[in-house]
Amino acid sequence: MDPIRPLAPCLIGSGTLTNPRDMIRALETLESLQYAYEIDGEPVSLGDATLVKLMADDDSATIAVNGCLFLNVASFRYLDFDIDEDALCVMRLYGDGTVLTLRADAESASRVHRGQLRLMEDVALELGTFVVTDEDEDEEF
Repeated sequence: MDPIRPLAPCLIGSGTLTNPRDMIRALETLESLQYAYEIDGEPVSLGDATLVKLMADDDSATIAVNGCLFLNVASFRYLDFDIDEDALCVMRLYGDGTVLTLRADAESASRVHRGQLRLMEDVALELGTFVVTDEDEDEEF
């Protein structure tokens, strides 16, 4: 008799993600968002931003600048997600003593990826892989 294969996790509504590929898949659902950044439990920065780029790269920083968020999952150990009282998903990325909380704005959450299925390639996502969140190609100058 063949051994039973182990099942992959199934997280519905809330959960914890440690795999960079899973973290990116969850973060792809965000567009316009509110963020809060804490270091050792102390608020450092709050703001609104558009998620411009997702990446998994040991050499790049996560940057929130000029209303844009360039998010590197390699900046964090894991991601927790759950649903808040407004039925919006809240994601918290945890680093060493840091927490970046992301909450989709209500208007963005109602239109993001509705009816759109995105499949990642079978190739495993490795650190050093960049993932662009917009569908359009960047213009070259």
